[in-house]
Amino acid sequence: MDPSSMAQMLTSADRAPLDRLLKNQQSQLSGQKAAYGKIKDKLQGLQDSLKALTTGKGLQSQSATFSADGFMSATVKTGAANANYQLFVKQLAQADQQALTLAEDWKAPTQGKLEIGLDGTNLSVDLATLNGGGLTELRDAINKSPDNKGVTASLIRSGGETQLLLTSAKTGESQSMNVSVTGGNGEASFTALETAMSTRTQLSQAQDAVVKLGSAAGGVGGLELKSSTNTFDGQIDGLNLTVTKAHGDTDAPLSLTVATDQSAIESSLEGIVSAYNALVTEVEQQTRSKEGKTAALSGDSMSRGLLDRLRSTLSSPGTGTSLAELGIKTDKNGKLSLDTAAMAKLQQDKPGALETALTGADGLFTRLEADTKPYLDRNGVFVQREQSLKTGLDRITDRQEALDLRMDKTYQRYLSQFTRMNTLAQQMQQTMGMF
Repeated sequence: MDPSSMAQMLTSADRAPLDRLLKNQQSQLSGQKAAYGKIKDKLQGLQDSLKALTTGKGLQSQSATFSADGFMSATVKTGAANANYQLFVKQLAQADQQALTLAEDWKAPTQGKLEIGLDGTNLSVDLATLNGGGLTELRDAINKSPDNKGVTASLIRSGGETQLLLTSAKTGESQSMNVSVTGGNGEASFTALETAMSTRTQLSQAQDAVVKLGSAAGGVGGLELKSSTNTFDGQIDGLNLTVTKAHGDTDAPLSLTVATDQSAIESSLEGIVSAYNALVTEVEQQTRSKEGKTAALSGDSMSRGLLDRLRSTLSSPGTGTSLAELGIKTDKNGKLSLDTAAMAKLQQDKPGALETALTGADGLFTRLEADTKPYLDRNGVFVQREQSLKTGLDRITDRQEALDLRMDKTYQRYLSQFTRMNTLAQQMQQTMGMF
């Protein structure tokens, strides 16, 4: 008899049922962990698709196109009507900018004031406070004055001359500066400043941006739109216009067409529909057992609860429209598809209604994205479930290590017993051989 073989055989028989139990438990937990990971990935894909619309540029259901580039850009907002506009950029908004020429070695006089009036405010610099300083000190006094409500002073050196450049911080007709000097006593430096004032160069005239609207936009007539900046926001409902270049007298007006971009809508929604259907398929595969095969998450309430929550939101789109009116259909398996004809009809009958219903503050996609957050947040449902399963797997690993130690002791006990039995048998055999 081989004591080692006998000890190993009995030890294996003792540990076999325990090994099977631990292996089954480990396989079950590992399968659940992998299944949750697959569902989480599909849910993350849905959340990403929803975020692209709810927190990105939104559902781009309308587009704006121009007959020529370079003059203007447009952003279409909710509520814009599908229409065609004729636009002529008469002028761009400008800031007021004036240059005063002074000698580089100019020094401030002992008395007098520099006054700059701007949009109802007045900036006054007492020249005596410069203590005979030069152009740098005058520039700094203007910029740092507590009365400065929007004037920037800088020094420009060109062609052997120094220019004190005064610029209004904002554009628009109201930003015209009224610059003057008062209170001098005849000093040469004050006279030089007066001369610079009377001969100053107007580099840029404060003016509003002007756009003419209408079929005769480039000529006489038409409706004139004004803005103190180069952006027109609100003058035409649903449109934000930014002008970048003025038309010449002989240029033709721009044609701006606002139209529903049906292909862009369908492309945006198809991504969400595809991600949602992939999630439904994954949950079904991981929770529904088939003949001869038990699903990893069979009977799992969390996964089924996730779908129930999303389906509940889908069943109540809100904003006074039904899911069918939005062009979204559901089949008997709970999967989604697009009805592009219904979607186009809503866009035609109620411009902007689709964006409000889907991506508005209480829109369907906004609420669906909110539904995903408790599951995917840093300490969300999936993270907690993964941690629980990992703890379970770690516990099985600990039990396996404890079993290995216990079985090693069992093996040593069996080995000792069979070794003694073998020694006793040999001694009996030797004794019997003496007779």
